[in-house]
Amino acid sequence: MTKKALGLIILLLCFSVIVAGCAQTAPPAQEPQPEQSPDTETPTAEDPSGSNGEPAKGNSPDTSVGSPAQGELVTFTIWGVTPDLMYLVPLTVEADHPEDRPYQAIKLLSAWPDKSGATVSPWPEGTNIELAGGIKNGTATVNITNLKTGAFGSSREAFALDSIVYTLTQFAEPGIKRVQVLVDGKTQETLAGHVDISRPLEPGTYINWISWSDSEPNPQDATALTLYFAEPNAMYLVPVTRLVPKTKAVARATIEELIRGPEKESGLSAVIPAGTRCLSVKLDQGTLTVDFSRELRDNHSGGTAGEALTIGGIVHSLSALPGVERVQILIEGKPGASIGGHVLLTEPVRAQYLNLLPQF
Repeated sequence: MTKKALGLIILLLCFSVIVAGCAQTAPPAQEPQPEQSPDTETPTAEDPSGSNGEPAKGNSPDTSVGSPAQGELVTFTIWGVTPDLMYLVPLTVEADHPEDRPYQAIKLLSAWPDKSGATVSPWPEGTNIELAGGIKNGTATVNITNLKTGAFGSSREAFALDSIVYTLTQFAEPGIKRVQVLVDGKTQETLAGHVDISRPLEPGTYINWISWSDSEPNPQDATALTLYFAEPNAMYLVPVTRLVPKTKAVARATIEELIRGPEKESGLSAVIPAGTRCLSVKLDQGTLTVDFSRELRDNHSGGTAGEALTIGGIVHSLSALPGVERVQILIEGKPGASIGGHVLLTEPVRAQYLNLLPQF
């Protein structure tokens, strides 16, 4: 059995067992009942901005981790890039030792564990990255040695620093909020002339936001959506930020944008087949129920990988919305359907273990 096949089996098993009662997320914001107007002060799946109409703050995928619940995998997320240096990609890794996950995670950025070629480390080969000086007042200090800055362009430098910041700030315990980067034990203004590292770095507001059109709305007049599409090798999901005209019906907008698919120039692939329609969306007590037309099944390309990417793309995209704890997928109003013949969607699905890397 190949590593890719085993990885896909593990991914499908994760989807089949992640039902009510398995999440390790924080308590959600209070969401409205389906018959209520979602124009409360608290952001919801249908109005993540609240009643004041301001755009939601922070659109990065929530990969934060604390203490795992009993029976769950002990994991953490590391951030790499696609080989063309176009996108940051999160991978979930099972921890060898739960007590020192930040130290394990940061080491893997220079000893990249994904050997499939679908993702790579943005750091040049031979770079040494270590946590140094502990964590003080929410700031982790990272020391970088043996760095070959000649390999950096502006995009690679930004991605490399983002990979450290996103990887470390996921840890709710011990409470890392920002990262101070040192080079050979000293503070520097920049690594290669493009990004200021003289001060601690914090996670960005948007992840993988690329403006493909002059007609894209201004961020101040838009709703930011996190959408998950497939990378070129069809092994992993890539989060991208897309700005759409401001709306309170954010769950439906997310589904419609998933159906529209990635931009043609993006190099990414859609996770929902062409012709699929969204028939209804309903949020009730943390469960977002989405009813799709039969084309979700009938037009699907099939295969274990394709089905896993479709379910994952839908669930992770919708679970990025406030108030959504789990997603129930219906086809023509009926539960228990199978999109590609490998997973029965009888229960709501939780977003966990994004791009789980198999252990060998």
